[in-house]
Amino acid sequence: MSTKFHTGFVLHQWRLKKGAGEIFGQHHLCVFFKRIVLGRPRAGTGFLPILFCLCFVSLLGCTQKIKDCSVSEIPLSVYPDYNAATIPPNIAPLHFQIQEKGEKYHIEIFSCNGPKISLRQRSPIVKIPLKKWKRLLDENRGNDLFIDVYIKNKKWVNYPIRALPIAPEPIDSTVVYRMIGVITTDDDKQGIYQRNLYDFNVRTIFENTSTEGRSCVNCHSFIQNDPGKMSLHFRKAYPGTVFFDQGQISKYNTKTPYTMSPGAYTAWHPSGRFIAFTTNRLFEFITSDFTKTVEVYDHASDLVLYDLALNSIVCDPLLATPDRENLPEWSPDGKWLYYVSAPAVNPERSNLVGARYSLLRIPFDPETRQWGKPDTLLTPDETGRSITFPKVSPDGRNLLFGMVDYGYFTIFDQNSDLYLFNLETFTYRALDSINSSSAEGYHAWSKNGRWIVFSSKRGDQVRARPWFAYFDRQDKVHKPFVLPQEDPLFPEGTAWQLNRPVLVDGQIRFDPKDLHRVLDAPPQPVGFIGDSTPDAFSGATRLEMIAPQTPLAKEKKTAEQGKN
Repeated sequence: MSTKFHTGFVLHQWRLKKGAGEIFGQHHLCVFFKRIVLGRPRAGTGFLPILFCLCFVSLLGCTQKIKDCSVSEIPLSVYPDYNAATIPPNIAPLHFQIQEKGEKYHIEIFSCNGPKISLRQRSPIVKIPLKKWKRLLDENRGNDLFIDVYIKNKKWVNYPIRALPIAPEPIDSTVVYRMIGVITTDDDKQGIYQRNLYDFNVRTIFENTSTEGRSCVNCHSFIQNDPGKMSLHFRKAYPGTVFFDQGQISKYNTKTPYTMSPGAYTAWHPSGRFIAFTTNRLFEFITSDFTKTVEVYDHASDLVLYDLALNSIVCDPLLATPDRENLPEWSPDGKWLYYVSAPAVNPERSNLVGARYSLLRIPFDPETRQWGKPDTLLTPDETGRSITFPKVSPDGRNLLFGMVDYGYFTIFDQNSDLYLFNLETFTYRALDSINSSSAEGYHAWSKNGRWIVFSSKRGDQVRARPWFAYFDRQDKVHKPFVLPQEDPLFPEGTAWQLNRPVLVDGQIRFDPKDLHRVLDAPPQPVGFIGDSTPDAFSGATRLEMIAPQTPLAKEKKTAEQGKN
């Protein structure tokens, strides 16, 4: 008999016969496990870390509170399934539903340090006491958390233990998301909410049922995870872009006579003085393709810079070309603007829908407000797919982005996946540990760069929910977990989905009465600095077509007449 088989066999018999809970204490098991797995085995033993993981699990048989139980080797089905997911040391309790029927349930949750949590109940819905959970996680940063489940149907059955690594680094305290119906119309309820990740507290930032007109609200954006500065777009009723600045609220109309639309996709410059906006002529329609139920595309799009100090939109020809520039994202030092771009729509309009986007960046000097030369980093010729939603890590070393077969809108596309681009080596890779057969997108980083949040429709292919993944110091992305809910079945059985999650380091504090007062008032206008030469029907370059009386347009027209 080999050493590996013999060890596993003996420990398994131990578990079946006696139960390790009576042989070793919880602390001794953890010490034994850590020494074997993390230490160096003696030469000739033939032990492997994975074997000892299995042996450690095998040790855990009947608990001291249940003297007589059988052991099942069949994994227990629970929802959500958190097994093997790496979790933060400050996350809310991971409530779950046991999907095996039983008369009674006994659950034990423990780690190397601190008292274990024991629950005995008749309900299959497991809700973990908050204070005990917080203490257990805080005392075991860097250790594993174990969940042991027993189910009684005439007699007790112990199921294979579940192990969840606890990361050393915390996650930001708050996730801000948009809650909207799976299928929605103009009059349906929707809103922007902030959820405390340390518990289950949810506060409304804005819900369209609070006003007479059902406004569409979207595109919440922040400065580097700072809850003190935020922007929101309101469409239809109460139109305008609302700015939250340390509790002060104002509303502006970012549509000018020279831009085709108000500011859309938003990226705050780290200094807080500038915002990179897109101006888009966007269209959407419902398709018969169940893998991509809604198609979204741009007839034209550009990037413009909003200077908050001057209250003006600034246009530059480098970012307002006939091509379709979109989805801006600043580097942490504010010296680079990343974005995606697709070719302009051709006269035949054959590339209107099926366009593929490249990844670019352009240098920026915030002191002079001058741009450098754009640099193409990654193209569809290299990837075979379309690049979308670039997000730079807080240390500036990596860029998280999505890819789809074509276009840039991911949330309705089951083929959308997440990738990582290394900004030091200029190489990229798929994040297989978090991708699924469902739509992944709307991703963002935590303030410390150790956590990623993203939307995914895995499970039912219908409802988007926030998922979180640990990004360790070796750039490895660990198995993700879904946003814990007080009711672990939410939003199952409802018409709601939670998308576009963003992590911020604190609560957004403001007076809701101030927000409603600002919404009721007309938006303040913004100026326009047209220091570009109009060259196409695209974004801020519409000057010649819609404002031929402007000096800039007249100057160009005179120059063209001179050429003829």
